[in-house]
Amino acid sequence: MIRAIRLPAVEPPEIVRQAELLEGYLEDASGAPPGRASGLCRPASEAELAALLRATSAAATPVLCQAARTSLTGGAIPQDELVISVERLARIGPVESPASGRATVTVEPGVRLSDLREVLRRVGWYYPPVPTYEVAMIGGTVATNAAGAATFKYGATRQWVRALRVVLESGDLLEIERGRHLAQRGDAFAIRLSDGTLLRVPVPDHALPPLKKISAGYFSADPLDLIDLFIGSEGTLGVFTSITLDLVRLPPGLLTALVFTSSFAQAYDLASELRRAALLAHASPGAGEPDVRAIEAIDGQGLELLRRSGDAARLRVPIPDGAGVALLLELELAAADDLADAEDAAARALEGRTRADAGPLDRFFGVLGRHGVLEDAQVALPGDESRRRTLSEFREALPRRVNELLRERRRSAPEVKKIAGDLAVPFEHLPEMMSLYEAGFRSRGLEHAVWGHLSDGNLHANALPRDAREVREATRAILEFGDEAVRRGGTPLSEHGVGRDPLKQELLRRFLGPAAIASMRRIKRALDPHARLARGALFPG
Repeated sequence: MIRAIRLPAVEPPEIVRQAELLEGYLEDASGAPPGRASGLCRPASEAELAALLRATSAAATPVLCQAARTSLTGGAIPQDELVISVERLARIGPVESPASGRATVTVEPGVRLSDLREVLRRVGWYYPPVPTYEVAMIGGTVATNAAGAATFKYGATRQWVRALRVVLESGDLLEIERGRHLAQRGDAFAIRLSDGTLLRVPVPDHALPPLKKISAGYFSADPLDLIDLFIGSEGTLGVFTSITLDLVRLPPGLLTALVFTSSFAQAYDLASELRRAALLAHASPGAGEPDVRAIEAIDGQGLELLRRSGDAARLRVPIPDGAGVALLLELELAAADDLADAEDAAARALEGRTRADAGPLDRFFGVLGRHGVLEDAQVALPGDESRRRTLSEFREALPRRVNELLRERRRSAPEVKKIAGDLAVPFEHLPEMMSLYEAGFRSRGLEHAVWGHLSDGNLHANALPRDAREVREATRAILEFGDEAVRRGGTPLSEHGVGRDPLKQELLRRFLGPAAIASMRRIKRALDPHARLARGALFPG
């Protein structure tokens, strides 16, 4: 039995209704049209949030919790709801480092990832599962089980969440610590509310493929930890007020390299060798293999878009003629691998020299040399933070440029919108999937670009439609790609979640089947009987 807590009574926060103040809360990063809000609340404490939900419970007022509005699925766009922004819940607690050596930090949901990273850096700690878009807030990343470039080494958000405080739609508070509340399939979690009401929350019974990255509705496992039901629930089951995260020591050094290959086949071969070495390094840190934590990719169409837009020139990142794919590599270094070591290792590899006692840096640059990509490589050596940011911005410039291009096309064709896949497959199936993306888009005459987390088997296939017909064709293509990913043991919903995007919701239905959707609806009704929280997210309202 899990007992909910009734927090001390306080005055709920003011509800703002002026149109000019609501305007900034009506859209998110998905590019979907702005929504409408009945009002806006910005609670400054857990007690204020609970008071607001209690005060609006009797009238079953629909509410939508927002973090940084970086959703790519329309999940943060209100549909006539009362918006609850967590931006004022932005406190970061001290790092707790018990005798076991495992460190944790407790934060509020409105903390931005960039701020958390800087606070932790100053005391020598690191929170790994951070999306490439670091203005996101931690509450949103937990709500979607977000992942990022370093997922290859560290996994997604779920495995880093130690404890949650969650306010239910009734205004009661749940304190959930990992490992405390487990239930088997066919059973249910029993939650006693403060007024004596007993909630029985069924355990999902669908199976999920063994992938590091899945953000596809309510998580399922046997047994299931209650905390995992809330992680990835996209604000449909409760509102986070406090999140305790596991940490690791900050890596002593980081080398970032941008390399170019002539084809995806060459990029895949290079990534395969680096992944094999990295897996050995992860399993045996003293093995001397290069500890690559991320391999990001941009295809040839994406590179051409960065050329045409002027982003490559602005960032002073030359794209070689004939480049078909760019790979952004992140290599974690031990303390002994200083700046001089990195420069010498690169020089030896360019000259074809090897050392009998070759360590991770020599082996890393040796792999690049063997695959013929070292000469044109752009490298940010350890300590060159400015260059590292530039290379990271090169990768992030592409999705930003795509969004700008589609906004421009909507001026003459309002029905134009971004149609994109967030698909992951086991790494060995990536060449087949990349061929399917290329053929599927080209056969429909669609401009497109593909980028994403190559080391995780997670690439984002993006169509860039020009009119309503191309939007329809792009939708058919993504559904086709999703079916193919599932056939190969993958998922069509890897890290962005489902939100209110009809295409994502159809991908969820095809991926898990109608029985799983029905099971999720039963869980939703048990915890949110009036369907107040994030109506229409995950599945149609």
